[in-house]
Amino acid sequence: LLLALTLASFAQQEGEEQTRMPEGWVSGKKSGWDGDYPPGWEKKTDEEKKKVLEVWNAAKARYIRATLQMKGNPTGAVTGIDLMLKAVNGGLAISAAKDLAIFGQQQKLKEPDFKLMLKGATASYGTDVPPHEVVAIVKELVTVGLKGGTLEQRIRQDIAKKDRAIKDEAAKKEK
Repeated sequence: LLLALTLASFAQQEGEEQTRMPEGWVSGKKSGWDGDYPPGWEKKTDEEKKKVLEVWNAAKARYIRATLQMKGNPTGAVTGIDLMLKAVNGGLAISAAKDLAIFGQQQKLKEPDFKLMLKGATASYGTDVPPHEVVAIVKELVTVGLKGGTLEQRIRQDIAKKDRAIKDEAAKKEK
């Protein structure tokens, strides 16, 4: 109950709390899933960083509002936010991280599968696969019942396959 009240009050807060950077987004060395900040962060202007932060905080607040309405989540809301942040730091679009985190809660994924789902989706970084298609790929694989390392591996494979198809189609159009 205390956690729910804390999360509810967080979702309603405004001002400095809403623009405070997540731990590590000020500086650090990017290194994939366990990196300290999103790819390209050090090259962004202060205005670009502020915009990313606004998008992050809106996604986080949306996730919190969604999880407050769900009962019996095997993955805690705070853990979900932490895993969303890791996914964003791994290169997953903020919108995709939010959509997948909410989906993971709706599917009642246990923490290990929740983590592997988001971690696998970071394979989209550096590809031409749009975030909404990454979400569709992941949702399909979770819905068919894949779990654990198999889920992460299939997500990575399907994203790579989709990226190749997009690049092949673009090459055909150029000819």
